[in-house]
Amino acid sequence: MKAIVLFSGGLDSILAACLLKSQGVEVVGLNMVTPFHDCSKESIERAKEIGIELVVRHFGEEYMQLLARPKWGYGANVNPCLDCRVAMCREAKKLMEEIGADFVATGEVSGQRPNSQKMHQLALISRESELGGKLVRPLSARVLPRTEMEADGKLDREKLRSFTGRSRTKLVAYARQAFGLKTIPQPSTGCVLCENSYAPRVRDMLKHKENPTIWDAKALAWGRRLRIDENAYCVVGRRLTDCQALDALFADPARSRCVLLSPDNYMGASVLLVTDEAPEFGVENPEISEKLESYIQTAGALSLRFSNPEKYSSAPGGPACRVYVGATKILVPVREDPEADKIAVIMESNEPEKKKEAKPDEAPESAPAEDASERDSE
Repeated sequence: MKAIVLFSGGLDSILAACLLKSQGVEVVGLNMVTPFHDCSKESIERAKEIGIELVVRHFGEEYMQLLARPKWGYGANVNPCLDCRVAMCREAKKLMEEIGADFVATGEVSGQRPNSQKMHQLALISRESELGGKLVRPLSARVLPRTEMEADGKLDREKLRSFTGRSRTKLVAYARQAFGLKTIPQPSTGCVLCENSYAPRVRDMLKHKENPTIWDAKALAWGRRLRIDENAYCVVGRRLTDCQALDALFADPARSRCVLLSPDNYMGASVLLVTDEAPEFGVENPEISEKLESYIQTAGALSLRFSNPEKYSSAPGGPACRVYVGATKILVPVREDPEADKIAVIMESNEPEKKKEAKPDEAPESAPAEDASERDSE
């Protein structure tokens, strides 16, 4: 018997894989990379450690449509957790059918995540992914309805577990006692869509672009984001790695329309100006509209705003930037602008994050009647 296990390389997915292996199931891990979260490197290492095959796949542009219009809405920030989980399970179903596996399993623990792992949400994921009874959660199986694999006797329900709630203490103890795992992965920082500091950038993108692309998602990850108006925003580098990333974004043929400014005679910040006023990729000798010229001047002023005045005030002839427009490079003088200084950086709210501390043995959901007596002492 063979199973596809959604495998992040975290403790839960490792335990799910090990638990199935202990029942003689051949496990193939599937790691899904999104534009906002990539744990494939860690997953590959963990898969080798526990001796399972791993398949890594990437979501394409369809993920951005999922983010822009999630069927099941967002969590606390702009995290479409339910839609994302359904999409991952659908990919697992495809792989299951491709290689002739019998079922799909995940490391989900009932009640562990408030936005995607309550009992009714787990049922929704099973239904919407069209896996139904072929989706097994080995770590919480005994507090959930029986799956096809258990009903048919292919999996021994008595050997599956009944973990619930948000505490990791019992999971860690089980990992060491049952499987002798010495290295316990630390909790992942997770998807940036859940972070208070990242969400405002994503909201700005979704507000101003009906059909965002993976390139737009990549642009969120670097530097400071400042919106000039409804049709233009700038990404200003904070450090060398940011500036190098902006170079790569501009060189990407799949980019949104944009212009790149790099300091020419001073050491300072590079700026990526994204606007529909910019020409398409690779256009020779593009026409620069009056509006685009105004945007470029504002972008140049932002470069100075985030650069050391001592570095540009002594520039021969005044500071200037190399401006890459389409396939053309021009040299443009730049100057300080008090109005550009007023443009706010899109960043996290000043309000402190409110956190609800979970009790150590919190079990927010009750088991089905037939399973209530089966709870073990995990």
